[in-house]
Amino acid sequence: IELFTESIVSKVFDGDLDPLSVHIRSKAVIKALEAIVSKTEELARDNAQKYGEKSFNAYGAKVELREGYDTPDFSHDEVCLSLTAKLKARQEMLKQAFRLNGKAMIVDPDTGEVVPVMPVKSTKSTISITFQNPLNL
Repeated sequence: IELFTESIVSKVFDGDLDPLSVHIRSKAVIKALEAIVSKTEELARDNAQKYGEKSFNAYGAKVELREGYDTPDFSHDEVCLSLTAKLKARQEMLKQAFRLNGKAMIVDPDTGEVVPVMPVKSTKSTISITFQNPLNL
């Protein structure tokens, strides 16, 4: 995997392959592989159980069978629901204060406090790929 990856990346950086084409085609392969994994996971798990062990090596990979487990469903707790709603409301006030920085002040209606303007947290610039017709890659 590493050799293949480095080979493609090297060809892109050397100008032998078009970076946009490689990026789009790589995204298409990822999308296809995610669908394959999703659709075959149950069959693969059933097949892996035939090995009779919870952990084993196959096809150059370590395979581990893990049991699902139960977790609490917090959506049925009124306190959690209330706290989640309060957190979302607070975050919306902070976003509004950020957007209006220097133009107006936002006041918390519950406390009467001026909502502070949070420092900037920048995100990375990206490229978005949306497939219109997956058959024409």
